[in-house]
Amino acid sequence: MRIILMMTVALSIAMAETTMVKDPTTNLIWEDTTHTSEDKITFDEAKTYCETLKITEVSGWRLPTLNELLTIVDYTRADPAILKEFNHVKSGTVYWASTPYVRSRDEFWGVDFKDGTTDGTSRNYSRYVRCVKAVK
Repeated sequence: MRIILMMTVALSIAMAETTMVKDPTTNLIWEDTTHTSEDKITFDEAKTYCETLKITEVSGWRLPTLNELLTIVDYTRADPAILKEFNHVKSGTVYWASTPYVRSRDEFWGVDFKDGTTDGTSRNYSRYVRCVKAVK
């Protein structure tokens, strides 16, 4: 019985999904759940989503700035051009940043992890979101 229990625990740990990625260079923790590659939402929904997000009792998430999103782009890779530690990414579409786009008050910057390009997008469009949290 003890061996079966130990094997079950080991299998559960091995199959556990990573939901956060810590970047020791920037002291940021990034959300890496299936939501980051499955659900497109508007800018306002993305802000609310991050502000209310809880992952394994960890709260205090927010929408990242453009500069923060660019720290996880890996320009030596393509499709996806994101650090290899991330498991969930949808390339070919923009991820929201909290940085306003200068051209319009209704647009915000975003990053496409297909190749690391940036673009401004209307707050009313649906895009993906990857929340971030500072390490204390």
